[in-house]
Amino acid sequence: MARAVNDTQALRTVLSNGIILVSETLPGRRQVSLSITIAQGSRHQQATDNGFAHLLEHMFFKGSRSYTGEEINRQIELLGGGINAFTDRETTVLHGTVLAEDGRRAFALLSDMLLYPQWTARDLYAERGVVAQEAAMVAEDLEDWLNERAIGRFWSDSPLAWPVLGRATCIRRATAARLRQYHAAMLAAAPIVVTAVGAITHDTLRDWARPLEALPQRRKLPTVQPQASYLRGVSRRTEAQQAHALWLTEAAAFAAPEHLPELLANLILGGGSASRLFRHLRDRLGLAYQVYSQVEALSDTGEWSIYCAVPPAAWALTRREVLRILRELADGGPTLEEFQWARHSLRVQWLLGQGDLEIRMARLTRQALYLGRCLSEAETLDALADIREDQIRAAFGRWQRHLEWSCQPAMFQPRKPSFQRRSAAKVATDSAAVSG
Repeated sequence: MARAVNDTQALRTVLSNGIILVSETLPGRRQVSLSITIAQGSRHQQATDNGFAHLLEHMFFKGSRSYTGEEINRQIELLGGGINAFTDRETTVLHGTVLAEDGRRAFALLSDMLLYPQWTARDLYAERGVVAQEAAMVAEDLEDWLNERAIGRFWSDSPLAWPVLGRATCIRRATAARLRQYHAAMLAAAPIVVTAVGAITHDTLRDWARPLEALPQRRKLPTVQPQASYLRGVSRRTEAQQAHALWLTEAAAFAAPEHLPELLANLILGGGSASRLFRHLRDRLGLAYQVYSQVEALSDTGEWSIYCAVPPAAWALTRREVLRILRELADGGPTLEEFQWARHSLRVQWLLGQGDLEIRMARLTRQALYLGRCLSEAETLDALADIREDQIRAAFGRWQRHLEWSCQPAMFQPRKPSFQRRSAAKVATDSAAVSG
């Protein structure tokens, strides 16, 4: 039987084979957001299969038992063009938002694509080229390229270090038979969460999901326990015109009690225009056009990163200032004003996100997958209100150890700072004891 989750309209059912169904009825909506999340991503692969989850995501659109590839594309357009898929390190997701009147047809399409994908060797050959182009786009974006390289060094030998898009050698060697074997193994065991939010009832979702009941019993997939490596290094690219820098430290897992305080601490550090990094590096010193920090929580660990891009001549000063700010926050924590506005801002951001069906659906999915239950709105808001300053100070303590990696212009030669840079350096020296 489905049971209400606390005081919300979210309902959760676990089918006999372990597949989890989650729904939330929102009165007054004409749309429904749907997702089928398979808890298998790049970190659950063998070294020779790196990128297969992402490649399979592409092949879902090449055809199914009921539709050819062209017919799938036509159906997606008839449904409003909102059907899509994505892969990350821990999940492969088919999702979309459609009118409620089209919900059954959309779910049937997603289910057919997942359960009965069909493709030819020629389809696979063509799509390998598309994936190669996608990888080339990442390589051309120095921010993405640096992030991938830094994560690879941070997690060293763990599958968490492997690129989600896959290594070129693995993708080139992928055959239709090997990819079908990978897909069969995924359907045989990987945890699955089916989520629907909007103009939907739980009984309706249960009816739509009946084809999934024929799948075998689900089980948690084994993973390699990651060990972070705190290194410092430099990469050089001839096309780089700026110094791109990334600092990375380990963060808490999604279900850990430290996760929510770390989200708040991230806002204070570099999560917006009122953050310490943005106000100091951009507004006060004018060193960086782009500077931010972000937290990504996974099932058993997480990543907390800082990124900025600055002129090469300003790199040394920028690095000193970033490290100074990290030391200040680790030693003394944020100011009372920073703590209060960040807690209020996090609450507002969460409530605004509740108005977006896809965001709401993604939150419920992650809670069902990582917490084993769905939180009520009251629970979440109470947890935000209960965050303490000492928890924020403890979160910043993580930055006592961190990886630092930068991408510098290949031919850059240090030169004497301009008048602007000398002025910025003086301001930085004069404000060394200022908290932001």
